[in-house]
Amino acid sequence: MEFYLSFEQILGRAGQFAPAVIAMSLFALTVLVEGFFLARRDGTYPWKNASVSVVMTVGHIIAQAATHGIVFGVFAAFVYEYRLTTIPVSLDNWPSLILLFVLVDLGFYVEHRCSHRINFLWASHSVHHSSEKMLATTAFRLAWTPVLSGLFLFYLPIVWLGYDPVWVFGMVSADLAYQFFVHTELVPHVRWVEWFINTPSAHRVHHASNSEYIDKNYGGTLMLWDHLFGTYQPERPDVAIRYGLVHNRSRPNNPLYIAYEGLWDVLKGAVHASSPKAAVARLFGPP
Repeated sequence: MEFYLSFEQILGRAGQFAPAVIAMSLFALTVLVEGFFLARRDGTYPWKNASVSVVMTVGHIIAQAATHGIVFGVFAAFVYEYRLTTIPVSLDNWPSLILLFVLVDLGFYVEHRCSHRINFLWASHSVHHSSEKMLATTAFRLAWTPVLSGLFLFYLPIVWLGYDPVWVFGMVSADLAYQFFVHTELVPHVRWVEWFINTPSAHRVHHASNSEYIDKNYGGTLMLWDHLFGTYQPERPDVAIRYGLVHNRSRPNNPLYIAYEGLWDVLKGAVHASSPKAAVARLFGPP
């Protein structure tokens, strides 16, 4: 057993955490910069809303850590064992990395759209839409039911094709990291950019509960899929965005209600449904 690490070993192990440290530093800096400009613009900062989002973040991290072994050690490992082929991937293999990025971003679009159109999935995803403010911290307002939401299942076909699960879910994390920066009101609408990538304006539309905007702009990093599949909607100067849920949580500032009330309502509705068909519709029909 080694009782010490050489300087090279320490640097090597520290390097494994460097991307996460850099990302978290950028996130924190973005929150501070946004807070400064919002306070100048509005005279105050919505601390209560941001604090609830931070609490939701802590719960999400704990839930993710608790289920990490199930996702990787059971589902992803099983699928990778029976993969079609082995696709080599490295930082030097750009064609493989680009293809992986495109597949992951398409997987996100499908997963995201299903999360809005299947009630059982919406019960978890609606946590992210529960904020009535569009802040950088809203990006962290995530579900505490990662396994029940089943979102990881949408990326397993990429593993089955032959990509190592570590690379697949690493790319998923990178895709989600970009999306942190589209949660703000401070960046104006630049429509031509939205032909290619997701923007704060496009994502503001996605978080709107107005009938003119609802269920639009599902893209992660790319907006290509929304243009291809007819779900793109630009921000309109004549329609002010109303954030939050159409039917908000009964206690919108209580993290436990935010995390579990939607799921409880869906399950309760399925149990008390008038028929098996009605129960299935309650679980898998649209919200």
